[in-house]
Amino acid sequence: MTASDAHSAGSAHQPTSRPAFAPSQDLNSPDSSSVERAAASTMTVVEQWLEEAARIRTKDEAATTKRLQGVVADAPGVAFAMRFVDRVIRPEDHRVAAGQLAALVAAADKSRGGDGLPDFLSPIDKGLLRAGARLGPLLPGVVMPLANRRMRSLVGHLVVDADPQAMAKHFGHRQSQGFGLNVNLLGEAVLGEREAQRRFDEAMWLLAQPSIDYVSVKLSSVVSQLNDWDHEGSRARVIERLRPLMLKAAETSPPTFVNLDMEEYHDLELTMDVFMEVLSEPELHHVDAGIVLQAYLPDSFPALQELVAWADERHRTKVDGRPGGQVKIRLVKGANLAMERVDAAMHGWELATYRSKADTDANYKRCLDWLLTPERMAAIRLGVASHNLFDSVFAQQLATERGVADRVSLEMLEGMASALSRVALGETGELLLYTPAVKATDFDVAISYLFRRLEENASDENFIRHLFDLEPGSERFNIEADKFTAAVAGRWDAPVGPNRPQNRQEPPTPLDPDAVDYRF
Repeated sequence: MTASDAHSAGSAHQPTSRPAFAPSQDLNSPDSSSVERAAASTMTVVEQWLEEAARIRTKDEAATTKRLQGVVADAPGVAFAMRFVDRVIRPEDHRVAAGQLAALVAAADKSRGGDGLPDFLSPIDKGLLRAGARLGPLLPGVVMPLANRRMRSLVGHLVVDADPQAMAKHFGHRQSQGFGLNVNLLGEAVLGEREAQRRFDEAMWLLAQPSIDYVSVKLSSVVSQLNDWDHEGSRARVIERLRPLMLKAAETSPPTFVNLDMEEYHDLELTMDVFMEVLSEPELHHVDAGIVLQAYLPDSFPALQELVAWADERHRTKVDGRPGGQVKIRLVKGANLAMERVDAAMHGWELATYRSKADTDANYKRCLDWLLTPERMAAIRLGVASHNLFDSVFAQQLATERGVADRVSLEMLEGMASALSRVALGETGELLLYTPAVKATDFDVAISYLFRRLEENASDENFIRHLFDLEPGSERFNIEADKFTAAVAGRWDAPVGPNRPQNRQEPPTPLDPDAVDYRF
């Protein structure tokens, strides 16, 4: 095996069809002067977008923004919300849930000396929680369904009901406003083949919905018990599931766009492998499809280079007289940091992600700088998926500087910053909303997903933690602007390549636990 063959210390070996991810020698900016101009104009445009969003924000949006700000700004509030999801929403037995609600409210009061309920809750919601804590153990069958319904009303704007009529109504409204939607059907983690088959059937059903033209799918949601040690076997099993999904999407009229999502680090190479292999098959050679890359992985830049090289060759190669389809790369920062830390700590491995947010931000800009040229974008479309306005605007400004703006679109989360979404759409002409959808029976999964997203953004170093009250000229604005400027300046300095370069042909080198801080 090669030095980087196990990108996680317990991960799959590399397939023989291609080498391990390795950066090319092309580690310089294609045009640094255009980067400097784009970075300079970014400051002015971000200020303009913030001012316009504040002007057009409705009262309902302002109330929603205040509530979201309260969640991400209050660490005890985030902890309370996560405990509420795990202990009150998830239990199927109403009596168990009622007992947990009473205990949770009592513990919150005790820890904060009286009114321990989080500040993001309105006085009405606090009163309802206290009433539920008292009455729940007496009338669990009445109180707990009401508590679940109230929770759904608080976060319902962030997730869409997967009922066909409800989806068609919501999507029709959004599409009439000019938004595109990337639909991600939520569900429980897949442990067995029965659940994998159910999720596969749901994905096929989603592709058949006339109101949907863009769907995200994680391979781990449609194939069970993937074995990292059996890369070839896992790849074959995944291809057998991915192929019919892609064919189904291509057969719809118009074709439904499929994007491959991923969360955990050990999904990266398997997802890349099957994506390129399936789309190289003659029946799918002409199909457009997408894949996500997570910039908080130091492997993402060489993975980007590999994808671009493959996509360019595929696009130039004709099969039955038709050129190859185009590939959309959805560039995100990353959304599974907590689990990556746990995984590394449990096994005594190096952390797979960058150790600092600064390196992640710098790598994001490096990927943009390297990719956004006419030559490299010939077979590529780019989705800039971020709520960091500096990154979104910078990408748009740099794409304009280099003449590829028509191949770049911005993406945001459904319901997270509605006024800013409308501003971005108006300024760029195209905006995709990443839209979680869930069936009524799986709503506890949606609640867990949403609060996990909010918890990830509650850290002071994350941009969205400050997005809701960011104002031009404020101290916080200047801090974020300085972080952006530093990331642009250091974009080619962040480390490249896997953090886990173990060679299993050599004796293992024990990891010094005192030298590793998984918290950063």
